[in-house]
Amino acid sequence: MQAGNLVELRHITKHFPGVVALDDVSFTIKKGEIHCLCGENGAGKSTLINICGGVYQPDGGQILFDGRIEKILSPLHAEELGIGVAYQEIPLCKNMTVAANIFLGPKLKLNNGLLDWHAMEEEARELLALFNMKNDPRELVENLSIAEQSLVQIARVIYRKPRLLILDEPTAALTTNQKDTLFSLLKRLRQEQELSILYVSHRLEEVFEIADRITVLRDGRYIGTLEARETDADKIINMMVGREIKKTVTRGKDVKANKILEVKHLSRKGTFHDISFDLYEGEILGFAGFQGAGRTEVMRAIFGLDGFDAGEIYIDGRIKKIKSPIDAIKNRIGLISENRRDEGIVPLMTVKDNLIIVALDEASTIGFLRAGRIRKLFQELVARLNIKVASPLQLITNLSGGNQQKVIIARWLAQKPRILICDEPTRGIDVGAKAEIHSILDELTREGIGIILISSELPELLAICDRIVVMHEGTITGELKIKDASEEKIMRLAAGMEV
Repeated sequence: MQAGNLVELRHITKHFPGVVALDDVSFTIKKGEIHCLCGENGAGKSTLINICGGVYQPDGGQILFDGRIEKILSPLHAEELGIGVAYQEIPLCKNMTVAANIFLGPKLKLNNGLLDWHAMEEEARELLALFNMKNDPRELVENLSIAEQSLVQIARVIYRKPRLLILDEPTAALTTNQKDTLFSLLKRLRQEQELSILYVSHRLEEVFEIADRITVLRDGRYIGTLEARETDADKIINMMVGREIKKTVTRGKDVKANKILEVKHLSRKGTFHDISFDLYEGEILGFAGFQGAGRTEVMRAIFGLDGFDAGEIYIDGRIKKIKSPIDAIKNRIGLISENRRDEGIVPLMTVKDNLIIVALDEASTIGFLRAGRIRKLFQELVARLNIKVASPLQLITNLSGGNQQKVIIARWLAQKPRILICDEPTRGIDVGAKAEIHSILDELTREGIGIILISSELPELLAICDRIVVMHEGTITGELKIKDASEEKIMRLAAGMEV
């Protein structure tokens, strides 16, 4: 092993039924470096993370940690070695407090044999302050936003003082300020503790902001490692995909079609107030705003997941009482949730069953499921969305995060919605898959489907939306046609300022 390397991966191979997830992957991670790992969905990044974290065992190859060959047998063994992992899908105990989650396991503090909650809560408060979080450590995790949960998970891992910190899409749900705080902390830990960081991200602008070196995987194979200062985004994209990426759809047309959805004066105490907007056939209506502005909460209310205190929802000019997701589906409304793990996939079901779960009418005749119809529907949608799957019977948890997201989108296409609400649908998706999803959404509008798109990425909203509604602290502060919109105007409205 070369001097200065903390980790050396040698010829790592991993197979799943019908899939070669990793094929002879070798590279090193130096002591005290931030090493970014890039690749399309399905490239093998998550599998590699799970091997380093002790979740999976490699079928072949060796891992050297600080010069010693190690067989990482479990996540606990990885932690004992000094490897900490913060996963994209956040594995926190939602019905426990922030402090309990941070100290859960062997790190629980005792005083005379009893749990010392006061000490844990005070130390948790200091740890959260590193992330500029003012949350009460006694607060239940289920009451936190996705961004706050993500930071709590990272705080939990950092508290254990790992020598190798693995971060899987850590900024996917974060605001710009939260991301900047995290990056400052990571750079400080690298310098003060010689911490090595393996950072996985699809956001190349972030990669070049923080990386010392960049390694690229493609289709389970090692493509190369480059010094960040000696390369650029175009080179990395070319290595990731090995093909030309189709240009993102550019829209911004004036929609003069039938109004299919009208929301009037929707309110819920303490969450959102007096929300009114329209959606037209064939339109992509964007929703912008900072974390906690109320965008997700409004859409969950429209879909019947959460209630509202006042206001009305009209579809095709008729008032509708939508008190549950079943009511929404009957009215041909679909929702792609921002929380893929808890509200998107059904983990113990196959890819096929996840795909058809809301389209049973399409797959049945007089109440009986038809195998031929299911097979045809599955094949059509897998081909249409370019989903990488070995078999219809493959467990959905064995797909990459990006392919899981494509299955969720396919599920709603099978249901043939008239209104599709997409909450951060490209979060954690690589550049190639993102362009494909943009094209799919554009194609759906040509079929007359109205789409509501929540996104934290302003370039995405500006590229594919026809209009953008902006929210601030639970209210709508403005609406912009794309021809009149800019990042500056959106940011001012999102901050509650005039444009």
